[in-house]
Amino acid sequence: MKLMNGRPTLSICIPTYNQPGSIEAFFKSVAPQLTNEIEILIRDDSSNGETEAVVQECIKTVSVPIRYFKGEKAKVGGYDQALLFLTERANGDWLWWYGDDVMVPDAIQRILTAIHSRPNLSFIWLNSRDINDPSDPGMNLGGDKYFKDGSEVFETNVGLLGFPSATLLKREEAMTGFSSAKRFIGTTLTGFYLVLQVLSQRNKEFLFLQNPCLLSNPKPPGEVRWYDSFQVHGINYFVIAMQFKGEFDRISLRKGLAEQYGRIWKAVIVERALGLETGFASRTPKMKKMAKLYWSYPEFYVALPLMLMPRPILQMFYALYKGIKNYRR
Repeated sequence: MKLMNGRPTLSICIPTYNQPGSIEAFFKSVAPQLTNEIEILIRDDSSNGETEAVVQECIKTVSVPIRYFKGEKAKVGGYDQALLFLTERANGDWLWWYGDDVMVPDAIQRILTAIHSRPNLSFIWLNSRDINDPSDPGMNLGGDKYFKDGSEVFETNVGLLGFPSATLLKREEAMTGFSSAKRFIGTTLTGFYLVLQVLSQRNKEFLFLQNPCLLSNPKPPGEVRWYDSFQVHGINYFVIAMQFKGEFDRISLRKGLAEQYGRIWKAVIVERALGLETGFASRTPKMKKMAKLYWSYPEFYVALPLMLMPRPILQMFYALYKGIKNYRR
């Protein structure tokens, strides 16, 4: 296909830190799908040269442009800064921030088909499934779904919008919020801010692709991650979403935040009941910060007794619940 204005259609942007295996797996899954409409940008803040060596080998065998940038991990907001760095330098009409997922064989073709068939499209959310469970549908909306209202997208239970590799967005519209997004470096959610910027645009279309494009490896409870999961999901998500309270329908915004809170308190309870000390179960004063955000939500008062319950009692109730559940099977 002829490129419009000489630019690629899609820029795949990969911020990475000490993940040579993930980069190698990405190229293995993407190589058979590449066309002249694609460019790949990599910002490598690794502390060693292993990732660079993998990239240099792939450059020899991949036909599309690969733009490699060697950086250093920032003391604050390394992921956010790398994401904005790549966003600013991308040449494509569309941005795809990519993480450590595996791409299914026809993902790029389906994405490009959607982009070219709907000129008014400005956001695509990709479904994923458990890499170890072929029967897992990921999220089920009954098929591909077009939204003409960003409020409807926000209230739909799509998880954390803006995290790689699930979201693609029109770069031109994302860049209208680029300067403002810099204020949230350190939240791990600058991508979320840019997604909401795109979703707040009027007279645009937004698409959910039902058939999974990605294979993901679910993180086990309590896993120590590169970001503070409680802070990011329980606090930062709310703070950034509220920056757009004048752009989205009030009821939709509240419903989406209530859905998010439901995921958080359930994760807190399960991980505490499992006796974990990390992840959502970490001992932290952040619980009070989250309470200040969600105190006006009825869901807060449903969850509060469980979140404040001493761990030994919570573990006893959880064991009883699991026992009953297994008995009924």
